[in-house]
Amino acid sequence: MAKDQAADVEQYFSALSPSANTVVGVEGVGRMRSAELLARLGNPQDALRVIHVAGTAGKGSVSVLISAILAAHGWRVGTYLSPHVYSWFERFQLDGRLSSAMELAPAVAAVRTQEVELSAGPLGPVTMFEAATATAFEWFRDRQVEYAVIETGLGGLHDATNTVTRADKLAVLTRIGLDHTAILGETLQEIASQKAGILPVGGAAVAIRSGAQADRTIADVAAHRRCALDQLSDEQAQALCTDTVVGPAGPYQRINAGLALAGATHLARRDGWALNPAKTSAALREVRLPGRFERCRWQGHDLVLDGAHNRVKLAALTEAVGENWPGSKVVWVLLFKADKDVDDAMEVVAPTAAAVVATEYGTVGIDAGRGRGLPAIEVAAAARRAGIAPALTEPSLEKALNAAIALAGRSMPVIVSGSFYAVADAATVLAR
Repeated sequence: MAKDQAADVEQYFSALSPSANTVVGVEGVGRMRSAELLARLGNPQDALRVIHVAGTAGKGSVSVLISAILAAHGWRVGTYLSPHVYSWFERFQLDGRLSSAMELAPAVAAVRTQEVELSAGPLGPVTMFEAATATAFEWFRDRQVEYAVIETGLGGLHDATNTVTRADKLAVLTRIGLDHTAILGETLQEIASQKAGILPVGGAAVAIRSGAQADRTIADVAAHRRCALDQLSDEQAQALCTDTVVGPAGPYQRINAGLALAGATHLARRDGWALNPAKTSAALREVRLPGRFERCRWQGHDLVLDGAHNRVKLAALTEAVGENWPGSKVVWVLLFKADKDVDDAMEVVAPTAAAVVATEYGTVGIDAGRGRGLPAIEVAAAARRAGIAPALTEPSLEKALNAAIALAGRSMPVIVSGSFYAVADAATVLAR
Protein backbone atom coordinates (compact mmCIF):
# COMPACT_ATOMS: atom_id res chain seq x y z
CA MET A 1 0.00 0.00 0.00
CA ALA A 2 2.80 2.43 0.87
CA LYS A 3 4.48 1.78 -2.48
CA ASP A 4 1.17 2.33 -4.27
CA GLN A 5 0.64 5.64 -2.46
CA ALA A 6 4.18 6.79 -3.26
CA ALA A 7 3.71 5.91 -6.91
CA ASP A 8 0.39 7.76 -6.96
CA VAL A 9 1.98 10.94 -5.57
CA GLU A 10 4.90 10.76 -7.99
CA GLN A 11 2.64 10.03 -10.95
CA TYR A 12 0.37 12.94 -10.06
CA PHE A 13 3.16 15.51 -10.01
CA SER A 14 4.94 14.00 -13.01
CA ALA A 15 1.76 14.17 -15.10
CA LEU A 16 1.45 17.93 -14.63
CA SER A 17 3.09 20.39 -16.96
CA PRO A 18 6.84 20.67 -16.31
CA SER A 19 6.85 24.25 -17.62
CA ALA A 20 9.12 26.73 -15.89
CA ASN A 21 7.38 28.01 -12.78
CA THR A 22 8.52 31.54 -13.52
CA VAL A 23 8.11 33.41 -16.78
CA VAL A 24 8.91 37.09 -16.49
CA GLY A 25 7.60 37.92 -19.94
CA VAL A 26 4.00 36.98 -19.12
CA GLU A 27 3.77 39.17 -16.04
CA GLY A 28 3.86 36.36 -13.51
CA VAL A 29 0.86 34.35 -14.67
CA GLY A 30 2.37 31.38 -12.84
CA ARG A 31 2.33 33.26 -9.55
CA MET A 32 -1.22 34.45 -10.21
CA ARG A 33 -2.24 30.83 -10.77
CA SER A 34 -0.45 29.80 -7.56
CA ALA A 35 -2.17 32.56 -5.59
CA GLU A 36 -5.56 31.43 -6.89
CA LEU A 37 -4.82 27.79 -6.08
CA LEU A 38 -3.76 28.72 -2.56
CA ALA A 39 -6.83 30.94 -2.10
CA ARG A 40 -9.03 27.97 -2.94
CA LEU A 41 -7.23 26.08 -0.15
CA GLY A 42 -7.78 28.88 2.37
CA ASN A 43 -4.32 30.48 1.95
CA PRO A 44 -2.31 28.02 4.03
CA GLN A 45 0.90 29.98 3.29
CA ASP A 46 -0.32 32.86 5.44
CA ALA A 47 -0.92 30.60 8.44
CA LEU A 48 2.84 30.03 8.72
CA ARG A 49 5.95 31.87 9.88
CA VAL A 50 7.98 31.63 6.70
CA ILE A 51 11.70 31.84 5.93
CA HIS A 52 11.90 32.36 2.17
CA VAL A 53 15.22 31.52 0.49
CA ALA A 54 16.31 32.66 -2.98
CA GLY A 55 19.61 32.97 -4.84
CA THR A 56 21.66 31.54 -7.68
CA ALA A 57 23.79 29.16 -5.61
CA GLY A 58 23.46 27.69 -2.14
CA LYS A 59 19.75 28.18 -1.53
CA GLY A 60 19.09 24.47 -0.97
CA SER A 61 22.03 24.24 1.42
CA VAL A 62 20.98 27.35 3.35
CA SER A 63 17.39 26.08 3.56
CA VAL A 64 18.48 22.77 5.08
CA LEU A 65 21.02 24.41 7.41
CA ILE A 66 18.57 26.93 8.84
CA SER A 67 15.94 24.20 9.19
CA ALA A 68 18.41 22.09 11.17
CA ILE A 69 19.20 24.97 13.52
CA LEU A 70 15.52 25.65 14.19
CA ALA A 71 14.66 21.97 14.70
CA ALA A 72 17.58 21.58 17.12
CA HIS A 73 15.99 24.25 19.29
CA GLY A 74 12.75 22.32 19.57
CA TRP A 75 10.68 24.00 16.88
CA ARG A 76 8.51 22.03 14.48
CA VAL A 77 10.00 22.92 11.11
CA GLY A 78 8.69 22.28 7.62
CA THR A 79 11.14 22.49 4.71
CA TYR A 80 10.22 22.73 1.04
CA LEU A 81 13.08 22.12 -1.42
CA SER A 82 13.55 21.91 -5.18
CA PRO A 83 14.61 20.14 -7.17
CA HIS A 84 14.77 16.70 -5.65
CA VAL A 85 17.74 14.47 -6.42
CA TYR A 86 16.68 10.91 -5.66
CA SER A 87 13.08 11.02 -4.44
CA TRP A 88 10.07 13.29 -4.84
CA PHE A 89 9.69 13.23 -1.07
CA GLU A 90 12.95 15.14 -0.59
CA ARG A 91 10.90 18.21 -1.49
CA PHE A 92 8.65 17.88 1.57
CA GLN A 93 10.37 17.56 4.94
CA LEU A 94 9.36 17.83 8.57
CA ASP A 95 12.09 18.35 11.17
CA GLY A 96 14.70 17.16 8.68
CA ARG A 97 12.84 13.96 7.84
CA LEU A 98 11.46 13.26 4.38
CA SER A 99 7.68 13.01 4.20
CA SER A 100 6.04 9.69 3.50
CA ALA A 101 3.34 9.15 0.90
CA MET A 102 0.82 8.38 3.64
CA GLU A 103 1.59 11.63 5.44
CA LEU A 104 1.44 13.71 2.28
CA ALA A 105 -1.62 12.05 0.73
CA PRO A 106 -4.31 14.30 2.33
CA ALA A 107 -2.52 17.47 1.21
CA VAL A 108 -2.03 16.09 -2.29
CA ALA A 109 -5.71 15.14 -2.47
CA ALA A 110 -6.80 18.61 -1.39
CA VAL A 111 -4.54 20.25 -3.97
CA ARG A 112 -5.57 17.87 -6.74
CA THR A 113 -9.26 18.65 -6.23
CA GLN A 114 -8.68 22.38 -6.66
CA GLU A 115 -6.03 22.01 -9.35
CA VAL A 116 -8.30 20.07 -11.71
CA GLU A 117 -10.94 22.81 -11.62
CA LEU A 118 -8.43 25.67 -11.82
CA SER A 119 -6.52 24.10 -14.72
CA ALA A 120 -9.67 24.19 -16.84
CA GLY A 121 -10.05 27.94 -16.32
CA PRO A 122 -8.65 31.07 -17.99
CA LEU A 123 -5.30 31.04 -16.15
CA GLY A 124 -4.34 27.78 -17.85
CA PRO A 125 -3.01 24.46 -16.52
CA VAL A 126 -1.40 24.38 -13.09
CA THR A 127 2.24 23.30 -13.40
CA MET A 128 4.04 20.65 -11.41
CA PHE A 129 5.95 23.20 -9.35
CA GLU A 130 2.83 25.23 -8.57
CA ALA A 131 0.97 22.13 -7.37
CA ALA A 132 3.98 20.94 -5.35
CA THR A 133 4.31 24.37 -3.71
CA ALA A 134 0.63 24.40 -2.76
CA THR A 135 0.99 20.86 -1.39
CA ALA A 136 3.89 21.95 0.80
CA PHE A 137 1.99 24.90 2.26
CA GLU A 138 -1.12 22.78 2.81
CA TRP A 139 0.86 19.99 4.48
CA PHE A 140 2.77 22.39 6.72
CA ARG A 141 -0.45 24.03 7.89
CA ASP A 142 -2.03 20.64 8.59
CA ARG A 143 1.03 19.59 10.59
CA GLN A 144 1.01 22.90 12.49
CA VAL A 145 4.64 23.69 11.77
CA GLU A 146 6.06 26.62 13.72
CA TYR A 147 8.51 27.68 11.02
CA ALA A 148 8.33 26.90 7.30
CA VAL A 149 11.55 27.18 5.29
CA ILE A 150 10.65 27.63 1.63
CA GLU A 151 13.17 27.46 -1.21
CA THR A 152 12.27 29.30 -4.39
CA GLY A 153 12.20 27.37 -7.63
CA LEU A 154 13.46 29.98 -10.07
CA GLY A 155 14.05 33.69 -9.60
CA GLY A 156 11.85 35.10 -6.87
CA LEU A 157 9.55 37.95 -7.91
CA HIS A 158 7.28 35.81 -10.10
CA ASP A 159 8.03 32.50 -8.38
CA ALA A 160 5.16 30.27 -7.31
CA THR A 161 6.52 30.35 -3.75
CA ASN A 162 6.27 34.16 -3.61
CA THR A 163 2.69 34.20 -2.37
CA VAL A 164 3.20 34.83 1.36
CA THR A 165 1.69 38.18 2.36
CA ARG A 166 2.67 38.23 6.04
CA ALA A 167 5.09 41.04 6.89
CA ASP A 168 6.97 38.78 9.31
CA LYS A 169 8.30 36.61 6.50
CA LEU A 170 12.11 36.54 6.64
CA ALA A 171 13.81 36.66 3.24
CA VAL A 172 17.24 35.06 2.85
CA LEU A 173 19.31 35.73 -0.28
CA THR A 174 22.27 33.51 -1.14
CA ARG A 175 24.98 34.16 -3.73
CA ILE A 176 23.68 35.71 -6.96
CA GLY A 177 25.24 35.14 -10.38
CA LEU A 178 24.29 34.66 -14.02
CA ASP A 179 21.94 31.72 -14.57
CA HIS A 180 18.61 31.20 -16.36
CA THR A 181 19.40 34.39 -18.26
CA ALA A 182 16.75 33.72 -20.92
CA ILE A 183 14.11 33.98 -18.18
CA LEU A 184 15.56 36.19 -15.44
CA GLY A 185 17.59 38.68 -17.47
CA GLU A 186 21.09 38.92 -18.90
CA THR A 187 22.67 41.21 -16.29
CA LEU A 188 23.39 40.84 -12.60
CA GLN A 189 21.13 43.82 -11.89
CA GLU A 190 18.19 42.16 -13.64
CA ILE A 191 18.74 38.83 -11.91
CA ALA A 192 19.26 40.48 -8.50
CA SER A 193 16.02 42.40 -9.00
CA GLN A 194 14.19 39.13 -9.62
CA LYS A 195 15.74 37.47 -6.55
CA ALA A 196 14.99 40.53 -4.39
CA GLY A 197 11.35 40.19 -5.39
CA ILE A 198 10.86 37.97 -2.34
CA LEU A 199 11.73 40.78 0.12
CA PRO A 200 8.68 41.41 2.35
CA VAL A 201 7.17 44.88 2.61
CA GLY A 202 7.89 46.15 6.12
CA GLY A 203 9.77 42.96 6.94
CA ALA A 204 13.39 41.84 7.15
CA ALA A 205 16.02 40.12 5.03
CA VAL A 206 19.57 38.80 5.30
CA ALA A 207 21.78 38.42 2.24
CA ILE A 208 25.27 37.43 1.18
CA ARG A 209 27.03 40.13 -0.79
CA SER A 210 27.38 39.22 -4.47
CA GLY A 211 29.22 42.23 -5.89
CA ALA A 212 28.50 45.93 -6.18
CA GLN A 213 25.86 45.69 -8.91
CA ALA A 214 23.77 43.00 -7.25
CA ASP A 215 24.21 44.44 -3.74
CA ARG A 216 23.06 47.90 -4.81
CA THR A 217 20.01 46.49 -6.61
CA ILE A 218 18.98 44.47 -3.55
CA ALA A 219 19.49 47.45 -1.25
CA ASP A 220 17.34 49.62 -3.52
CA VAL A 221 14.50 47.08 -3.49
CA ALA A 222 14.78 46.78 0.30
CA ALA A 223 14.61 50.56 0.75
CA HIS A 224 11.58 50.79 -1.55
CA ARG A 225 9.81 48.07 0.43
CA ARG A 226 10.88 49.40 3.84
CA CYS A 227 12.53 46.03 4.44
CA ALA A 228 15.33 45.92 7.03
CA LEU A 229 18.30 44.41 5.18
CA ASP A 230 21.48 42.90 6.63
CA GLN A 231 24.06 42.26 3.88
CA LEU A 232 26.98 40.06 4.94
CA SER A 233 30.35 39.61 3.28
CA ASP A 234 31.79 36.11 2.97
CA GLU A 235 34.18 36.90 5.84
CA GLN A 236 31.37 38.11 8.10
CA ALA A 237 29.31 34.99 7.39
CA GLN A 238 32.24 32.67 8.05
CA ALA A 239 33.07 34.48 11.28
CA LEU A 240 29.64 33.59 12.65
CA CYS A 241 30.58 29.90 12.74
CA THR A 242 34.37 30.02 13.20
CA ASP A 243 34.49 27.16 15.70
CA THR A 244 31.75 25.07 14.11
CA VAL A 245 32.20 21.96 11.98
CA VAL A 246 29.77 22.09 9.06
CA GLY A 247 28.53 18.72 7.81
CA PRO A 248 28.34 19.47 4.08
CA ALA A 249 31.83 19.54 2.54
CA GLY A 250 33.42 22.53 0.88
CA PRO A 251 34.64 25.93 2.09
CA TYR A 252 31.59 27.62 0.56
CA GLN A 253 29.37 25.68 2.99
CA ARG A 254 30.83 27.69 5.88
CA ILE A 255 29.49 30.80 4.17
CA ASN A 256 26.10 29.13 3.73
CA ALA A 257 26.13 28.07 7.38
CA GLY A 258 26.96 31.61 8.48
CA LEU A 259 24.08 33.00 6.44
CA ALA A 260 21.73 30.38 7.93
CA LEU A 261 22.94 31.29 11.41
CA ALA A 262 22.36 34.99 10.71
CA GLY A 263 18.79 34.16 9.72
CA ALA A 264 18.23 32.03 12.83
CA THR A 265 19.69 34.79 15.02
CA HIS A 266 17.18 37.27 13.59
CA LEU A 267 14.29 34.88 14.27
CA ALA A 268 15.44 34.23 17.84
CA ARG A 269 15.65 37.94 18.62
CA ARG A 270 12.34 38.72 16.96
CA ASP A 271 10.39 35.81 18.45
CA GLY A 272 11.87 35.89 21.95
CA TRP A 273 13.96 32.73 22.19
CA ALA A 274 17.68 32.15 22.59
CA LEU A 275 20.14 30.34 20.36
CA ASN A 276 22.06 27.63 22.15
CA PRO A 277 25.63 27.40 20.74
CA ALA A 278 25.97 23.68 21.54
CA LYS A 279 22.66 22.80 19.87
CA THR A 280 23.51 24.98 16.89
CA SER A 281 26.94 23.40 16.41
CA ALA A 282 25.54 19.89 16.70
CA ALA A 283 22.82 20.66 14.17
CA LEU A 284 25.22 22.10 11.58
CA ARG A 285 27.63 19.20 12.03
CA GLU A 286 24.93 16.60 11.32
CA VAL A 287 23.47 18.15 8.17
CA ARG A 288 23.86 16.11 4.99
CA LEU A 289 22.73 17.11 1.52
CA PRO A 290 22.12 14.76 -1.41
CA GLY A 291 23.91 15.77 -4.57
CA ARG A 292 26.16 18.38 -2.96
CA PHE A 293 29.78 17.23 -2.83
CA GLU A 294 28.53 13.72 -2.15
CA ARG A 295 31.58 11.48 -1.84
CA CYS A 296 31.48 7.77 -2.59
CA ARG A 297 33.65 4.88 -3.79
CA TRP A 298 32.98 2.79 -6.88
CA GLN A 299 35.17 0.04 -8.25
CA GLY A 300 37.94 1.19 -5.91
CA HIS A 301 37.88 4.82 -7.10
CA ASP A 302 36.97 8.11 -5.40
CA LEU A 303 33.87 9.74 -6.89
CA VAL A 304 32.14 13.02 -6.07
CA LEU A 305 28.53 13.60 -7.13
CA ASP A 306 27.51 17.26 -7.26
CA GLY A 307 24.64 18.94 -9.10
CA ALA A 308 26.54 22.18 -9.80
CA HIS A 309 25.29 23.56 -13.11
CA ASN A 310 26.33 27.20 -13.41
CA ARG A 311 29.48 29.27 -13.02
CA VAL A 312 28.90 30.19 -9.37
CA LYS A 313 28.17 26.63 -8.29
CA LEU A 314 30.97 25.10 -10.34
CA ALA A 315 33.45 27.62 -8.91
CA ALA A 316 32.44 26.55 -5.40
CA LEU A 317 32.75 22.89 -6.40
CA THR A 318 36.25 23.31 -7.86
CA GLU A 319 37.27 25.10 -4.65
CA ALA A 320 36.04 22.11 -2.63
CA VAL A 321 37.89 19.72 -4.96
CA GLY A 322 41.10 21.70 -4.44
CA GLU A 323 40.63 21.62 -0.68
CA ASN A 324 40.18 17.84 -0.65
CA TRP A 325 42.80 16.95 -3.30
CA PRO A 326 45.29 19.84 -3.19
CA GLY A 327 47.40 20.14 -6.31
CA SER A 328 45.69 17.23 -8.04
CA LYS A 329 43.94 17.24 -11.39
CA VAL A 330 40.61 15.42 -11.69
CA VAL A 331 38.53 13.76 -14.39
CA TRP A 332 35.13 15.36 -14.96
CA VAL A 333 32.00 13.54 -16.11
CA LEU A 334 29.64 16.27 -17.31
CA LEU A 335 26.00 16.36 -18.37
CA PHE A 336 24.17 19.66 -18.89
CA LYS A 337 20.68 20.82 -19.67
CA ALA A 338 20.32 22.65 -22.95
CA ASP A 339 19.81 26.08 -21.37
CA LYS A 340 23.24 26.21 -19.69
CA ASP A 341 26.19 28.33 -20.80
CA VAL A 342 28.58 25.43 -21.30
CA ASP A 343 31.52 27.60 -22.41
CA ASP A 344 31.22 29.60 -19.20
CA ALA A 345 31.12 26.35 -17.22
CA MET A 346 34.21 24.94 -18.95
CA GLU A 347 36.17 28.10 -18.19
CA VAL A 348 35.67 27.34 -14.50
CA VAL A 349 36.34 23.61 -14.80
CA ALA A 350 39.42 23.83 -17.03
CA PRO A 351 42.12 24.62 -14.40
CA THR A 352 41.30 21.41 -12.50
CA ALA A 353 40.57 19.11 -15.43
CA ALA A 354 42.89 16.32 -16.54
CA ALA A 355 40.10 15.21 -18.88
CA VAL A 356 36.38 15.57 -19.53
CA VAL A 357 33.98 12.78 -20.43
CA ALA A 358 30.80 14.31 -21.80
CA THR A 359 27.50 12.50 -21.81
CA GLU A 360 23.78 13.23 -22.02
CA TYR A 361 20.45 12.03 -20.68
CA GLY A 362 20.32 8.26 -20.81
CA THR A 363 17.67 5.71 -20.00
CA VAL A 364 18.19 5.40 -16.25
CA GLY A 365 16.60 7.52 -13.59
CA ILE A 366 14.48 9.52 -16.05
CA ASP A 367 11.98 11.96 -14.52
CA ALA A 368 9.20 13.63 -16.44
CA GLY A 369 10.00 17.26 -16.98
CA ARG A 370 13.73 17.01 -17.48
CA GLY A 371 13.54 19.09 -20.58
CA ARG A 372 16.13 18.89 -23.33
CA GLY A 373 19.67 17.89 -22.53
CA LEU A 374 22.73 19.31 -24.26
CA PRO A 375 24.20 16.79 -26.74
CA ALA A 376 27.43 15.26 -25.48
CA ILE A 377 29.26 16.33 -28.62
CA GLU A 378 28.55 19.99 -27.79
CA VAL A 379 29.77 19.56 -24.22
CA ALA A 380 33.00 17.95 -25.45
CA ALA A 381 33.50 20.69 -28.05
CA ALA A 382 33.21 23.34 -25.33
CA ALA A 383 35.78 21.46 -23.25
CA ARG A 384 38.22 21.47 -26.15
CA ARG A 385 37.65 25.20 -26.70
CA ALA A 386 38.64 25.68 -23.06
CA GLY A 387 41.88 23.77 -23.68
CA ILE A 388 40.85 20.53 -21.99
CA ALA A 389 42.23 17.37 -23.56
CA PRO A 390 41.24 14.66 -23.82
CA ALA A 391 37.53 15.50 -24.10
CA LEU A 392 35.57 12.36 -24.90
CA THR A 393 31.89 11.60 -25.50
CA GLU A 394 29.87 8.64 -24.26
CA PRO A 395 26.20 7.91 -24.92
CA SER A 396 25.26 7.10 -21.33
CA LEU A 397 26.25 7.96 -17.80
CA GLU A 398 27.34 4.37 -17.13
CA LYS A 399 29.72 4.32 -20.08
CA ALA A 400 30.96 7.78 -19.15
CA LEU A 401 31.79 6.61 -15.61
CA ASN A 402 33.74 3.63 -16.89
CA ALA A 403 35.64 5.79 -19.36
CA ALA A 404 36.42 8.35 -16.66
CA ILE A 405 37.75 5.70 -14.28
CA ALA A 406 40.01 4.35 -17.02
CA LEU A 407 41.39 7.87 -17.59
CA ALA A 408 41.78 8.61 -13.88
CA GLY A 409 43.78 5.53 -13.02
CA ARG A 410 44.31 5.03 -9.30
CA SER A 411 45.42 8.51 -8.37
CA MET A 412 42.75 10.94 -9.57
CA PRO A 413 39.17 11.33 -8.36
CA VAL A 414 36.23 11.50 -10.76
CA ILE A 415 33.76 14.38 -10.41
CA VAL A 416 30.23 13.86 -11.78
CA SER A 417 28.48 17.18 -12.29
CA GLY A 418 26.62 19.61 -14.55
CA SER A 419 23.10 18.71 -13.43
CA PHE A 420 21.22 17.05 -10.59
CA TYR A 421 20.06 14.61 -13.26
CA ALA A 422 23.69 13.58 -13.69
CA VAL A 423 23.81 12.87 -9.96
CA ALA A 424 20.59 10.86 -10.04
CA ASP A 425 21.68 8.81 -13.04
CA ALA A 426 25.10 8.17 -11.50
CA ALA A 427 23.54 6.98 -8.25
CA THR A 428 21.38 4.54 -10.22
CA VAL A 429 24.46 3.14 -11.92
CA LEU A 430 26.45 2.94 -8.69
CA ALA A 431 23.63 1.02 -6.98
CA ARG A 432 23.72 -1.83 -9.49
